[in-house]
Amino acid sequence: MTNLQKFIREHREEFDDSEPSKDHFERFAVLLDEQSKTHIPAYNRSQLLKIAALILLLIGLSAIIFDFATQQIRSRFASVQNNTELPEEIREVIQYYDSHANVQLAALGNLTVGNKDAVALNESVLREIGFLDASTAELKINLADNPGNERIEAAIIRNQQMKESILNTIINEISNKSR
Repeated sequence: MTNLQKFIREHREEFDDSEPSKDHFERFAVLLDEQSKTHIPAYNRSQLLKIAALILLLIGLSAIIFDFATQQIRSRFASVQNNTELPEEIREVIQYYDSHANVQLAALGNLTVGNKDAVALNESVLREIGFLDASTAELKINLADNPGNERIEAAIIRNQQMKESILNTIINEISNKSR
């Protein structure tokens, strides 16, 4: 037996002498009445079934809408990929001229360093090349709509050749002026 238990047994009469007041029991009864009145109303079975059906309907509609949206995105992505499909020969030509144009642009940049007139000319050339690239992109879309059209393929090749020709001409002019 612990000291606390021993103390409680020895002094039991001192603990039992006080009773709660009469109004304590009345307040307790009032609190019990209030608590029993505020219980949560129960839903009947038909209401719960209606709510469950509505939730299932919303989930089903969401799944259908999501499927439709992803299908649209996939079809657009596939059409964009199909529009950019070019014949192998055309892709090789574009790659060849683009690589040469990049080398020439680097050379042009080296030639124009420190020359204000050449810098303005360089900006003009870059703008023209941008126009040619935009035109080539438009031609690629037209070629995707009309596969095998030789006129469009020739126009793409001419654009690439014009880009190289412009760069060659400008580089030659700047080189001749600097001599």
